Amino acid sequence: MHSHMVTRIRANGKQCFSRLSSHGMILGVFLVLSLILTYPLARDLGTKVLGPPAPGDNLQYVYKVWWFKYSLFDLHASPFFNPNMFYPFGYLMTLSETTLSNTIFALPFTALWGEVVAYNLISLMSFVLSGFAMYLFVLHLTGNRVAGLLSGIVFAFNPYRMSHLGAGHLPLMGTQWLPLLFLYLKKMVVQQRSRDAFMAGLFYSLGALSAWYYAYIFALAGLLYVLLCGRPWRQNLWQRRFMKCGLVFALVCLLLVGPFVLPVTRLWREGERAQSLNYLDYFSASPLDFVYPNVMHPIWGPSLMERYPQNVHENILFLGWIPLSLAAIALWRQREKTSRTFLWMTLIFGVIALGTTLHWGSRRVYIAAPAWLERVFTLGMGFLTKRLALYPISSYALRVAGAVYIPLPTLLLVLYLPFFNAMRVWARFGLIAIFSIAVLAGYGLQRLYEGSVSLPLIGRARSRRLVMAGLVFSLVLLEFASFPYALGSSRVTARPVDLWLRRQDGDFAIMEFPVVRAISGRTLYAMRIHGKRISFGCGTFLPPAFNKQRAVLETFPSAESIALLKRWGVRYALVGARSYGSEWPRIKQELEAASGLRYVMAIDDVPIYEGDRILYLLPGTERAFILERIYVYEVL
Repeated sequence: MHSHMVTRIRANGKQCFSRLSSHGMILGVFLVLSLILTYPLARDLGTKVLGPPAPGDNLQYVYKVWWFKYSLFDLHASPFFNPNMFYPFGYLMTLSETTLSNTIFALPFTALWGEVVAYNLISLMSFVLSGFAMYLFVLHLTGNRVAGLLSGIVFAFNPYRMSHLGAGHLPLMGTQWLPLLFLYLKKMVVQQRSRDAFMAGLFYSLGALSAWYYAYIFALAGLLYVLLCGRPWRQNLWQRRFMKCGLVFALVCLLLVGPFVLPVTRLWREGERAQSLNYLDYFSASPLDFVYPNVMHPIWGPSLMERYPQNVHENILFLGWIPLSLAAIALWRQREKTSRTFLWMTLIFGVIALGTTLHWGSRRVYIAAPAWLERVFTLGMGFLTKRLALYPISSYALRVAGAVYIPLPTLLLVLYLPFFNAMRVWARFGLIAIFSIAVLAGYGLQRLYEGSVSLPLIGRARSRRLVMAGLVFSLVLLEFASFPYALGSSRVTARPVDLWLRRQDGDFAIMEFPVVRAISGRTLYAMRIHGKRISFGCGTFLPPAFNKQRAVLETFPSAESIALLKRWGVRYALVGARSYGSEWPRIKQELEAASGLRYVMAIDDVPIYEGDRILYLLPGTERAFILERIYVYEVL
């Protein structure tokens, strides 16, 4: 009996060691691929961030990574309120993306090596962990490691993630929690264990605390997944054990996410949300976005971008022709419930990503209609969006004489689901379609594996499978390649004006103009350099007190705006000449004539951005590449 137990323990130990060794090898594969496919991120780990300094949020999140460490370890204060932003009001950081599941995990790296290294490491590890988490999920579904590896590659290195990397959208890089959420939701439905519900709640919370968009997207996707894979519901979901699991899941989410979501929901209820359908409709995806080839590709990317200029920070949703082909193989004459579940999820979230009205390319689709029909349609849409809606918005701005637009199902979600109209970048819901196609691609490769035994290509089945897998992996990596990184990189360094401000004595505030330029990541990060207070900032929601005075600030250098700066304790106004464009001669003349201002100096910025292959092709992005000339005025 004793020897039998010893033998069994040894066998279990060997099995566990084998599993850990396999997982370690897969982690190593994803690490190597991440280092290659995000190049030159690892090369410039401590000096640069990927993407331009503007537009984009990379330097905003570099600052937040630093602020959390600084407030906790140096000031011994709460990181959730910054008194030096939007001075004299201060800024409640929970009104923006604090992305806690990134900033907290970054703390030890920030303490050891600084905020730039920490930001880059968190970004890099999101690729490794997203791929590995997807591998674990598909391995659980299929039992096939090669299928899991392929799904992990499709999910981790798809153009959606690559584009948001360059946009500096650190919150949206937290996709590694999605496969783990689905893994434990699946276990929760099948095995109905409280520990699986706890893990599902934990991974949902980590996703929600990465990005508020993901709080909503993961919740909808998770609910739909449970409903689809829990059929028949009476047998699987209407059970006491499952109800108990649901309660555990809800409690974990409430404890971890609840305290941080309250300030955002309060703003939503108080009216800090979009009131116009035209505003909500702007970031809708086009059906073309899902199938148009990778514009970040080093070979054919620029020529593709010229033919179809995309919003490279939001609307790159390319699913990949190879993953789509494998998904089709998975679904062909297949009645397996899991495959059909992910087909439905692809379709449903693909439609949500299309937004509130149909777009083709970057334009809203209008259909010519008689005048009477257009009037009836406009009145009907107005009645729906104003009178019948639980959360009314105005649709009149979309009206075009002699034509009608095509409303989509997302509009109903905006009108009737709580908090849904607090979002507007519908293209981000395409992440679930990408995720689902990645799962189906793994199933498709598994079917090819099963069928390869009968193929008379090479002498042995194992060799045939290796050749086939190698070809599929190579084609997927070729489709998704974007290295050297297509959106270039920005050196994280001080502006000359920031070094000058740091040398000025006293405790005072500064303001930058134009206001639209001030509200950016680079000017926010400058506060970390010069150490002065700023009467502006950067975040999802701005303080109501600042918003009330923004119209006055926009009139700078009017007497009223200068008086406001004095009341706020602003000593220096930094004026970006080139950001004003053709308006600068007029602004400069007004500055020279204004009383209450004293000219100090003009100082040129230093070049920090290089390596771009496609952004320069987009209209309206020229300001991202301006080497600013900053005029410094003292407020008397």
